[in-house]
Amino acid sequence: MRQPSIYIAALASLLALAAYNPLSAEIEAGGSVNVDACAGDTTHLGVSRVVEIKSDGGPNVGGDMRGAEQLLNDGEVVLTFDDGPLRSVTKPILKALADQCTKATFFMVGQMALADVAMVREVAAAGHTVGTHTWSHKNLRAVSLAKSQQEIEAAISTVSQAKGTPVAPLFRFPYLNSTKQTENYLKGRNIAAIWIDVDSKDYLTRSPKVVQQRILAQLATAKKGIILMHDIHAWTAAMLPDLLKELHDRGFKIVHFVPEGHIETIASYDEAAQKALAAKAAKKAANPIATRSIVWPMSPAPSPSAETDVATVTVPGTKHKPNRYKKISTKPSITEGLSGESSEAPAAAKNKKGSKPKEPELVWPPSFFN
Repeated sequence: MRQPSIYIAALASLLALAAYNPLSAEIEAGGSVNVDACAGDTTHLGVSRVVEIKSDGGPNVGGDMRGAEQLLNDGEVVLTFDDGPLRSVTKPILKALADQCTKATFFMVGQMALADVAMVREVAAAGHTVGTHTWSHKNLRAVSLAKSQQEIEAAISTVSQAKGTPVAPLFRFPYLNSTKQTENYLKGRNIAAIWIDVDSKDYLTRSPKVVQQRILAQLATAKKGIILMHDIHAWTAAMLPDLLKELHDRGFKIVHFVPEGHIETIASYDEAAQKALAAKAAKKAANPIATRSIVWPMSPAPSPSAETDVATVTVPGTKHKPNRYKKISTKPSITEGLSGESSEAPAAAKNKKGSKPKEPELVWPPSFFN
């Protein structure tokens, strides 16, 4: 008769194997983790590496920025999506990613997060990284530093409040447009700017095939890169399953960016975001049909003198034809009624590394986040 200790040892081994989580593996030099994605199922794209982004000092990551950190090896790509969430598009994108057992980074717009809190949480719950992309997708080259600060901080607080936990200290500039001042502001806030190597330019066409071919053509030359897509375009969602399959068949490996640390939000922005979310929830409860999603036409960055505050709005449940849109102004009250605006660096941008951000000097009007 076998000894009970043999059974106990075997049971302990099985329990240890069942409890194994590849994402909890020891961090390697260079801030990355080797991941046995989907239990080593090679029929799926999966995730080959998780790379922790050290955001202290606000580094630039990827792209062709001078001094930017280049974290990818040949054959590695990072999937990123800007401008959402937009349920009708983000939802199928999440499914396509899940079907391939892979992960992406979503750079969310504050207004979009406010419009669909549940979608923000669904993205996070699926294990994807959630960063930010300003409050209203404003071109930061076209506004003052004070307004840029508000655009950045309003998004951080709103998306964090919607998500239920702080967002990653990862940021993408709208239109990929920065200034030295806004770059320095991110550095002072210990927020990494994530640039791109492969541009899908999915705002230039409605053809899923064209978008896919554009991405694969760039990868054929670059051999690796951070891919920019947008989760506000239906054709991008339609294209994604085929793209992921093609990446798998061509031997590309997915790298998932995650933050090493957390972001420090600013109390007054958090309070405004909480009020906005509460007001949005109350309005939705009173009139569920009134829910609408804001979508702006994605085009090359406007000049500083160009009008950038007009967005396209679709109202679900209406009898309008699919291509018929209603134009409204989406200028957030974050930029209205401000006094004492100057071009000096905001206090938060001057904080020492690791210090808690100071409260903004500018006071928001009560109508903020209308």
